[in-house]
Amino acid sequence: MPSRRPRLLAASLALLAGLLAVTACVAAASPTAASPPATPAVPAPPAKWTVMVYMCGDNNLEKWVSHDINKEMAAVGSSEDVQVVVLADRTPGYSTADGDWTGTLVFNVTKGMKATPDQAVADWGERDMGSPQTLIDFVTWTRANYPAERYALFLWDHGWGWWPGNTMQDRTSNDYLDMHELRHALEAVDGVNMIGMDTCLAQMIEVQAELRGCARAVAGSEDAIGYTGFAYDRLLTGLQAEPTIGAPGLAKLAARNMRPGHDKWTAAASAVRLDARWDELASAVSDLSWDLAVGLRKHRKAYARARRQTARLPQAGYPEVRDLYDAAAKLRKHVPSRMIKADCTRVMRAVRRGVTYEWHTKAEGRLHGISFYWPASPAPPRPGSSFSQWVDFGYYGAQLNFTRLTYWGDFLAAWGR
Repeated sequence: MPSRRPRLLAASLALLAGLLAVTACVAAASPTAASPPATPAVPAPPAKWTVMVYMCGDNNLEKWVSHDINKEMAAVGSSEDVQVVVLADRTPGYSTADGDWTGTLVFNVTKGMKATPDQAVADWGERDMGSPQTLIDFVTWTRANYPAERYALFLWDHGWGWWPGNTMQDRTSNDYLDMHELRHALEAVDGVNMIGMDTCLAQMIEVQAELRGCARAVAGSEDAIGYTGFAYDRLLTGLQAEPTIGAPGLAKLAARNMRPGHDKWTAAASAVRLDARWDELASAVSDLSWDLAVGLRKHRKAYARARRQTARLPQAGYPEVRDLYDAAAKLRKHVPSRMIKADCTRVMRAVRRGVTYEWHTKAEGRLHGISFYWPASPAPPRPGSSFSQWVDFGYYGAQLNFTRLTYWGDFLAAWGR
């Protein structure tokens, strides 16, 4: 049996943890033709928090732009302690609300306002919300004009975990903000304090690996969410009442207020700390991954049984995404190896430490706040399969931090053979 591979994870995680202190160069984020105009107003006095919402409504979610701004954010608005700034993009064809504008507007949300062009503080024309440069421009512009002690960034749109071609869809530009592009943009602006993922399948450990070093905490759902996502009225009311709250506290507040949408899809949410606790989780997953690979020939049937019994995500309905804690619990139950059982215990403890808040409906009874990618073992990789497309030759292995920081990608490559 091969010996256990030397553990190089600690050095990699230490390097990643220093990202907040480094201004990164972003080769992938080429500048757009139009630069953001300066606001005519004098910069606001520093607040406790500035909440930035990157609102990609240039798709079939267009009508929810007006809903979330007018009925939720503007129900509370900004204050001396909490500024709310939205970059919203719309598209023709799905809504005529608020003057049927279709470009990209910046709003400093005030109580009772409507998301109409005359209420915007800046008009950026038509911008590509799938471009990292647009996000860089938004965060940079907002910090200059609405400074604060802390910054939260909410990413609002479609999403599908780590998969490229799904998150922050810009229909006009036919572009998406893929996970490695999001990481590059966040590095370029030296990160933010807290990130809210108002998208589906956001609380995957693969996504969190892209955010580690760029935020202290993240809130979102490991499953699919409904159209309304975060309840911004409740979230902002809570933040206005306690503006000195830190990033982990705001993440918990956001997760508590990710309520079910009108279609009742939103059924789970969590808050996760992206600090040394997350590093411990990544280290535990890496050790488990290596030991699973070592024992694959002997224990493959036990692995398969554990995977089949691991909690799936009922709303998303995607069988290759499973709950991380439950997977460790099932592996510990079915695999006789003492080493693997010990690894699974470490993973489960690390999940409990890193997930500071989690809720789910009864239908989602075995979810614990973090999911991960574990497809069924197929035949040898074939064109179009999840392995040939993502693991062996594609995005999962080549672009994601998670496969650089852990041996999970190595295990999947062996698992799929």
